[in-house]
Order: sequence, then C-alpha cells, then structure tokens
Amino acid sequence: MGAPLALLALLALAMPAVPGSNAQVEASPSPAAMPAPAELRPEIQRKLEDATVLRDQLAGEENAREFTPEDKALALRQSDLLVYIYQAELETLSEQEAAIRTRDEAEAREAAWSGFDQPPPYSVLLLDDLQDALDAARTKTAAFESAQVQLQRDALRFEADAKQEKAAARLAAETAERARTPEDAAKAKSNQALAQLRERVTDNRLAWTGLELTLAKTRLETSKSEAALLQRQIAKARGHSSFTLRDLESVQERLRQYQQPLEREQQSVLADHDRWSKEREAAARALQQAKAGADVAKPTPDLDALAARLRAADAWLQTLRFRSYAVNTTGAINRYLSDLWNQRYILVTGADPEARRRALDLIGQSIERLQPVLPYLAGESDLAYAEERAQAARLAKLQGNTDGVRGYEQSAADAYRARQEANQKLRLFVDRTERMLRRWRDEHKVQLSTLGMEQRLGELLATVSGIGKSIWQFELFAVDDSIEIEGKPVAISRSVTFGKSVGAVLLFLLGYWLSGVVTQRVKRALISRFGIDPPQANLFRRWLRAVFILVLLLIVLDFMSIPLTAFAFLGGALAIGMGFGTQTLLKNFMSGALILFEHKIKVGDIVEVDGIVGTVTDVDVRSSTVRGFDGVETMIPNSTFLENKVTNWTYTTPKLRRSFKVGVAYGSPSRRVSNILLECASRHGLILDDPAPFVWFEDFGESALIFGIYYWLEMHPAMSAYQVASDLRFMIEKRFFEEGIALAFPQRDVHLDTVRPLQVEMVPRRT
Repeated sequence: MGAPLALLALLALAMPAVPGSNAQVEASPSPAAMPAPAELRPEIQRKLEDATVLRDQLAGEENAREFTPEDKALALRQSDLLVYIYQAELETLSEQEAAIRTRDEAEAREAAWSGFDQPPPYSVLLLDDLQDALDAARTKTAAFESAQVQLQRDALRFEADAKQEKAAARLAAETAERARTPEDAAKAKSNQALAQLRERVTDNRLAWTGLELTLAKTRLETSKSEAALLQRQIAKARGHSSFTLRDLESVQERLRQYQQPLEREQQSVLADHDRWSKEREAAARALQQAKAGADVAKPTPDLDALAARLRAADAWLQTLRFRSYAVNTTGAINRYLSDLWNQRYILVTGADPEARRRALDLIGQSIERLQPVLPYLAGESDLAYAEERAQAARLAKLQGNTDGVRGYEQSAADAYRARQEANQKLRLFVDRTERMLRRWRDEHKVQLSTLGMEQRLGELLATVSGIGKSIWQFELFAVDDSIEIEGKPVAISRSVTFGKSVGAVLLFLLGYWLSGVVTQRVKRALISRFGIDPPQANLFRRWLRAVFILVLLLIVLDFMSIPLTAFAFLGGALAIGMGFGTQTLLKNFMSGALILFEHKIKVGDIVEVDGIVGTVTDVDVRSSTVRGFDGVETMIPNSTFLENKVTNWTYTTPKLRRSFKVGVAYGSPSRRVSNILLECASRHGLILDDPAPFVWFEDFGESALIFGIYYWLEMHPAMSAYQVASDLRFMIEKRFFEEGIALAFPQRDVHLDTVRPLQVEMVPRRT
C-alpha cells in the first residue's frame, strides 16, 4: 500500500499546478461503489493500448502534427504519465482481485471457526503466537486506515484538479473557435489538444485513486476479520492455557539456536573490521604521501580518489562498529531472555506469591532497561540517514571521468545503508522483546483479576513485603575497602543500605540510653560507697560515658560494614582541622579536669574571676558556671581559672572578713562612737563572735572622723554580705540618732580678710 501512495504523491508533483486548486481537504468523501475488477479490466486495457499508440506517435518526428513543437514535448510527457496510470490501474485491479479472495477466505475462516483441533489445555507458546499475529493484524489495520484517510484526501484534491482541467479544456476549445489567422488557429488547436490530454490524465489519476481506495478498504476488511478471529482464538486459549516444563525447554532450545548465528555474525564483523582497519591505514598513508608531493592550489583527481577511499573506509568502520554493538546487544538480550522465560514460568505456574512478585519485578526492571535503547537507536538512525543524504549529494555532484572516485563514494553510501539496515533490525528486535515483556506483565494482571479473595490478599501482602524489602535494601552509598587473601590485598566494596542505616541509628540510640543509665549508677555508687565528691563523680561519669559512646560508634560502624579506613583520606585534613578547631575545646577540657582533681575550686566556693564575683554552681568538662550575687549565672571557660588571677574567698575556710568605713562630725565623742559600732556588730545575728568584730579609728578626714568596722561572716550560697552591711548601716544610723551623734558631711570654712579695702571696678558691657 505504501508504494501506490508514494507514486500518487509523485504524480501530484509531476502534474502542473492548477490555479485555484485546494490541496488542504477537511472532509473525506466515501468512495463510490466500484464495478468488479473483471468488468473494468477490458476497458482499461483498451485505453492503455490507445495511450501507448498516442505516446508512440508523439515520440515520432513526423507524427502528431496537431501539436506545435513547443507543446509536443509537454504532450509526450503527459502521454507517458497516462500510460503509467493505466498500467498502475491494471496492477491495482490484480491486487484487488487477490485482496477480495483473501478477504473472503478470512471471513469464511472467521465464520467457520468453532475451536481448536486439539483439546485443551493449550500451550502458552500457542497463545504467544496468536498474540503476535494479533499485534501484526492490528498494525496492518492501523496502516490501512491511515492509507484510506490519505487516499480520500488525495481523491478530493484530484477531483478539484480534474474540474480545473475540464474548465481549462473548455477555455482552450473556445479560443480555438475564435482564432482568425492560420497561425493562431494552429497554436490554439495545439493548446486545446494538450488541455484535453491533461484532462484525460487528471481523470484517470482520479480513477486510479478510487481503485486504490477500494483496495485499501478491502484489505482493511481482511485485517479486521483476521483480528476478530485471532481475538476469539486468544480468548479460547487463554481460558485453558498451560505452561509446562516441556514448553520452557522448547523455548530455551530455540534461544540457544538463535545464539549460534549471532556468534558467527560477530566473528564476521570482527574480520571485516580488521580488513577495513588495514584499508583505512593504507588509504590514510597514501593520501598523506600524495598531499606531500602534490600542488595544494591544484588538487589532482588522484587526491580526490584517495580522499574518497578514506571516506569509504571510515564509513565502513563506523558501520561495522555499530553492527558489532547491534550483534552484542541482540546476543545479550537473547541470553537474558533465557532467564526471563524462567521468571515467566514462575509467574504463571508458581504457587509462592513472593516468588511471583520477584519474577514480576525482574520483568518490570527488564522493560525499564529496554526503554532507553529505542530512543538511542532512533537517534542513531537519524544520524545515519543524515550521513546517507550527504553521501548521496556528494555522488550527485560527481562529473566527468570520476569512475574511481564514484566507486569509493558508492561504497561509502552502501556502508551507510548497511548501517541503517542493522539499526532497523536491532530496533525491531528490541521493540518486539519489549512488547513481549509488557504482554507478560499485562497477562499477569489479568490472571490476578481472576483470583479469589484469599489469593489476592496473599498477592497484596507479597507486594507490600517486596516494596518494604526493596526500601530496606536500597543502597545509599558504597564504601571501598581492602582485605588480604593469601597475603595479597584484594579491593572490595561494601554496601550501606537503608536498612543498615536504620538499624545503626536504633542501635546507637539504644546504646546511648544504656550508657546514660549505667554511668548514672556508677556515679551514685562512687558517691555512696567510696565517698567521692559529687563533682568528681560527675566528671568520672562523663569520661566513662564518652568512652562508652566511642566504643558504641565503633560497633555501629562495624554493623554498617564501614571500615575505619574509609576515613583515611580525611587523616591529614582532619588532623589539621582538629588541631585548630578543637584547640580551645581541648584546653578547656583539660583545665576542667585539673580544676576538679586539684580541688582548688569546688562547687559552692565563692570566687572572683575576670571581674565576676559569685558562687560556683557547676564545674563542667568545658566550662564552669558562677552565679553572681545579683542572681546572674555566667559560664566561664575553665582555662580562665588557670590563666588568670582567681580569688577563692572560701578556699580553706568559709569565714570571710568584711568591712566598711563610717565618718562622724568633728566634736563627736570618739570612744563612744567606737563602742556604738561594736555594739551594733555584736547584735547582728550573722556576724561571727569568733573572730570578734573590732573598730579602728583610722583617720582625721577633711570633714569627718573616719572609723573602720571589721567583722567576719561565714559565707555560703544563701549568705549575702551586701545585706549584712546594709543591716549594720541601718543599725548604726539609728544608734547615732539616739545618741545625738551627727554623721559627717563635706563642709568648708571661708575666712574674709577685712584689713585692706576691697577694690571695685566698673567694666563696660561688651556688645
């Protein structure tokens, strides 16, 4: 069907364009009922004989005097087209007769078929053959439907052209009738005869299109009848199909037999590749030598022939490489099909849902592997077609005595065609294999729809289990390692899967929790049984937990099959990074350990460091916490306690001496003031009696008599020295008021000298 369509397209290009014709047709008319081929054949045969006589007359020098010399060549061309169309109509009639017989036979087979000759069960191989035949029938049906649509469009276009030609013939006849001079009459009659000939061509082209349309319709009916019969047979066989070990062995044997020609073809390709490699080396060497001794400005035919020889060798090498790829790919797929047939056997006959699920997964994975092959082959086909077109253009440009060049260029063109053939063959094989695997998968879905509820539940559980296993076994990354076998290092790769990662995380969390529980019990035992201070016990707990976590990390890495050598590439960088990045951390860590073991600073001590005064509430591994008397907690790095001056007010004893100064006015009884101050200090409940408080008369100030009161406090976190000092000041102020003793305040005495008069001057105001 493709050849007549192509010929009709060529005829459409060959015919002169008719003004006003419509090439784009929206509607497609139904073809008129055609007479039987036997009725049409005599008439077409007679017209062919008349057209042949006309062509011979036009080909003669003295014949066909009704045409002018200019129109005679055009008329000869139209007569050639007319003869060709009549011949094509006769061929189409023969094809139509055969198509009618084939259609009647197909319809008779469909009507007469009631079942297979052999009793059920039917082999699954028979079902595959029927399915392949049905696919082919459906492909033919689609092709005939497309051809029918295209022919209907061509018929409408040719019908419009025929109307235009009829109008042109009538116009030419009217022009001939109005001719006045013999010259005008001769030219007009020539145009009229040429227009009539064109009219015959367009009419018969339309008639041929109608015959082709009828043929396409007949073939379409045949393919539909064949498809209907195949569908009935498939439905019958599918309901009683079986897949036996004998069938499987038959398929395996067929695959092995198919593999042998591939191996022979591969050997032939390798031999041809070796031969053409030598040919290319010789061609390249000869071309290089010829270029060295030739004039660059004037290329010689020898250089052209050598360049064509080199192109031919390159083209054949490219083709042979692709053929080698095609043969290897076909062989690999064919070998893999052997295992896929085993999986299909499990899928059809297996009773284990898990095994069937794995078989279905393998078939699905095979389909996914084949999917990228077809686009790649399509791209290779386009590339080869482009190179073939370029080579055809190069051949068309050859002129003169270029037989040697032409031979090489033709060889290159043959190479590109051979590459296209290998590509098409591989594409057909891959497409057929992919469709076969998809059919297996669809058949399994149909099989599942016929299962009972219990079997469906088993299939569902197997599917869910398979999905879970695939997720659990999903590889996140791989780690390279090496082991020694018989004293020799062997490189291996260890897989880290999602399941291992989840297990490692759970193991680490469990170990981390256990390390906290164990170390906490150890801490309590150290405090209760061995009398170790809580801070020291807490530090020991932290060190012990750090060791536990380190061991836990090693266990987790071993569980995930990650060797420590995987971090070897980080050695230098890690060492430098640890040296700089953890310098401060390690310094504070060691400082904390020294502080705790030396007992210089303990929890509860009142210290003054870096301008901060407060109680030590915690000594951690990296830093210590000091709560100031204002309630603000400050975390101070442990190294600060070793590098800076630190005052520990409660280092050896919690007793701390505090003092403040009191100023009274001049004239106050100093001894009474001292007694009052001692009385107030002794009355305060938080001031220690041992050592006893005391008062010093310290200085004669500018405006006051300065007394200093000194007292001792027993410091603890609840003690506030500022509060005690404030209480004392309130008590002292009250007692001074009762005794009439005035607290001093700054004052100045000014003495005026009246012996000499004061000088007064008037100063003018500045403007």
